[in-house]
Amino acid sequence: MVLHIGVSYKTGPQAKKEAQEISDTYYISEDDDSSKNYFIETHLKDGKKNYFNQAGIFKPAENECIIISSNTKSRGINYNPWEDEFNEDVGYINYYGDNKRPDTDPATTRGNKYLLDQFKISHDPNPEVRATAVPIIFFETRKQGERIFHGYGVIKNVKLVTQYTGSGADKAYFSNYLFTFCVFSMKKEQEGFDWSWIEARKQAAKDKNFLSLANALAPKEWKFWIRTGDLEKVRRKVYGRSTSKKEEQLPTPGSADDKILNQIYEYYRKKDNSKAHSGDFEFEGLAKEITRLIIGDACHDGWVTKSSGDGGYDFVLRVDIGTKGISQVRQVVLGQAKCYRRDQRITGEAVDRVVARLKRGWIAAFVTTSFFSDPAQREILEDDYPIMLISGKQVAQTVRKYIYEKNITLREYLDSLSRDQSFKSPEDILKEE
Repeated sequence: MVLHIGVSYKTGPQAKKEAQEISDTYYISEDDDSSKNYFIETHLKDGKKNYFNQAGIFKPAENECIIISSNTKSRGINYNPWEDEFNEDVGYINYYGDNKRPDTDPATTRGNKYLLDQFKISHDPNPEVRATAVPIIFFETRKQGERIFHGYGVIKNVKLVTQYTGSGADKAYFSNYLFTFCVFSMKKEQEGFDWSWIEARKQAAKDKNFLSLANALAPKEWKFWIRTGDLEKVRRKVYGRSTSKKEEQLPTPGSADDKILNQIYEYYRKKDNSKAHSGDFEFEGLAKEITRLIIGDACHDGWVTKSSGDGGYDFVLRVDIGTKGISQVRQVVLGQAKCYRRDQRITGEAVDRVVARLKRGWIAAFVTTSFFSDPAQREILEDDYPIMLISGKQVAQTVRKYIYEKNITLREYLDSLSRDQSFKSPEDILKEE
């Protein structure tokens, strides 16, 4: 039995009871739903010893492992700037430590101390010292009774940051650590994490030959890192683009992002109830801003096209690469916007419309409050179209972060967006300063 990245495992009382009723010789087939039981996968033998912690930084025993459990269940509609970030497909996870008090040295809290000690060990130039490091294992709870496996690794960077708790007059600031973890590749392990290694570490800790015994069952990438100390060569990298399921493109129902997305849709739907896809025209201004925010500082603002003759695209932006003059390359960004219900998919025909307008060196962006169909995504991948697909989930996340940083309401933000339109040619943006 192994853990797989991105898979959700049951952690509720029934899952624990189910695990306790299974004997050591019980065989679980891959088709059996109980194989997605967290307690079974982590080799629970009785009700006393297991590897489950509700949240935070957990060290079961010395020299065994450290388990990071991040609770990202949404609370309300406000953006949380301290939300942990899971980017395991590019090999990184950002996690905030366990200090929450203004009067506490962040280096002295239990969890932070565990991680700071491991940071020193894992960056020691001596392989014999690195061999004493413990694997750090990552889980995330998005809803009650389940947790998602995000891989394992070691600490790459540590940064001291300022955080706050409360709001208004009750706001209190405190120091904490932001840990950036390097998530290890598991391609040599057939993309599975075998908990038998952790069990072996637990048993080996009782033996004087701990180091050799503990590393005997270690993944190949872990052994390579012990020898070389090279994190870049063991970092997880998922190559190529792949399709995303509908559920991955939309916020979790009832979550903070879901509330934001619903409010955005309703705002533009009410702008013009006479249209088949209400609010598309007004939504174009927001779609342009979202694309600009996602691209970042290299993006030069542009305009929304006139509704009576948009020519297959809804807005224009520009990406500037390099410094000014002959060291700079400018690229046109053609955008399409669709304010659809969350259950109304974007088809390949809709994507083809904006792709057909692209010229050599141009890129496209398609922004929607809904999701992109699987055939549309496959067509883009197969033909290698240079187009950004921005679905409802990313729309909500981008807007929620922006209004938090600007300390404004969603309505204030949407009302403030420019309604100016232009009949300009896309090439004109290449000439603007």
